[in-house]
Formats: sequence, structure tokens, C-alpha cells
Amino acid sequence: MSSEAAERQATPRARVRPDEGTGSRHGPIAQLLIAWSPLSAILAAYWLAQWITAPLGTGDGASTNRLGAGLHVLGPAHGDERVFGTVPSSWLQQRLTDGGTHWYDAVAALVYVTHFVTIPLLTAVVWFRLRDRFRDWLTAVLAMSLIGIAGYLLYPAAPPWLASQRGAIESVDRISHVGWEHLGLGGIGSLVELGQSGSNPVAAMPSLHAGAALLTALFLWPSVGRIARAALLTYAVAMALTLVYTGEHYVVDVAAGWLVAVLGAAAPRAGRALPGTHARVPHGYPSSPGPGDA
Repeated sequence: MSSEAAERQATPRARVRPDEGTGSRHGPIAQLLIAWSPLSAILAAYWLAQWITAPLGTGDGASTNRLGAGLHVLGPAHGDERVFGTVPSSWLQQRLTDGGTHWYDAVAALVYVTHFVTIPLLTAVVWFRLRDRFRDWLTAVLAMSLIGIAGYLLYPAAPPWLASQRGAIESVDRISHVGWEHLGLGGIGSLVELGQSGSNPVAAMPSLHAGAALLTALFLWPSVGRIARAALLTYAVAMALTLVYTGEHYVVDVAAGWLVAVLGAAAPRAGRALPGTHARVPHGYPSSPGPGDA
């Protein structure tokens, strides 16, 4: 045996930990939980907003929320009417619904529920694949969400389906769940309805469903190619059409949601421009991108 071979045999081979090169001493599951933890601020803010707006209810409850803001039933509808001459949700449902379900109802149902996984999924992707942009993503999504939730408190608004229930506009049904029946998955549709029954019915202006879809496109735009960019824009438009068709939002709600998304996307750069600002690094976050953070 040569001296070189003997030296290799005598030297123990270093074991590579699964998380080596990520800039963290935690394993992937722990890292994922760390990455998701700031999103709890969105849930806390949403629950607080729901408590503040609870007196408004869905029927003939109080006239104001706990901050003294009254419910706006006709304002958003009038905004749509000024632009389109009608309420687009009502116009679409009059022409596309007939008591049955269709392929576009299935598409709408699928697009609608993606909202509830898009932000957590993208947070995980950015953490593991775009680590150098992770703080920017957190800043953007938290800014968009908190601005939007503040809007719910200052301008509680009835979505089309609720305004229709109150007799304020033409007939509009809440049909974001019916497409699951077309897919033979009525149980999922029932779960969606159950979740909606416990949600904030006057959290309509701005639409964070629309905002989250556009923010996803805006944030990923510099990191993807042409095909992915086209897919991201298609998703944002599909979400907007879904929300209007299913009676969840007016077009003006969607436009306000897009505006909030733009503000959220601009928040990281605005924050860096402020003098003396320095992002704090929570425990478990790498202080700087590691060599494997691409």
C-alpha cells in the first residue's frame, strides 16, 4: 500500500450534513417552520380585523364596526357601474350560470383556492431557492397584507354576493365553490363553504386574493423567464376574473388589491432607502446568504 493510500485510509471522511451550505444549523423541516413563522403576523392581524368588524355581521347587525366605520354596500357597486355601465358580477352570472356546473366553474374553483397556498408555498420556495431575496419577500407580503387589512377596518365593504342578499344590487350568488361538484369533489366544495362561513364577510376592499396573485408575479418577475412570466400574468388575470364572476369581489376591489400589491412590491426598496434602517435577523435566519443559497 502506498503512503498516499495509507494516508487516505487513516484520515476519516467528513460527513456532510443535509443542511450544510444553507447557512443554517437547522434541518429542512425546521428551516421551513422558521421561514413560515413571520406569516403568523398576517393571521393575527386578520383575526383582529375580524373581531373589530364582527358587529357588522351579515344581517341587520350594528351600523358600524368597533372603530366606528360603517358598512359600504353601494359604493363599490357604483364604482363598477360608472366604469362598465353595470355590475360585472351580475352581468357575467346572468350569461354564464344556468343552475348547472360547467368547466369554467371548475377552473374558477381551482383558481380561487390557490390563494390559500400561494403565499406559504412561495415563502418556502424563496427560502430554499432565492435566499438572498427572502427578506424582500417577507417585507413585500407583510406590507401588502397589513395595508390590505387596514383597508378592511377603515372601509368595510359588502362584496357583490352580500350586497345582493341585502337587495342593494341585482342578483349575484356566491359560487366560488360550485365548480368542485363539476369535478366530482363536492366534499371539497363543502369545506370551502364552511371556511367562508367563518371568514370576515366585509373584508372585500381591497381584494387580497387579487393582490397576492399579482404580488407573486411582481416578485418572481426578475427571477424567471418569458414562459414563466406569461404564466404568472395569466394567473393574476385568471384570479381577477374568478373573483368577479363568482361574486366574491367587484372590479374596483380587484383594482385596489392590485394597487396594494404594487405598494407591497415597492416596500423592500423603500425600506432600504430610509436612513438608518437595518433589518434585524430573527433567530435561525442566516445573517447573509450562504454559498448554497441560490
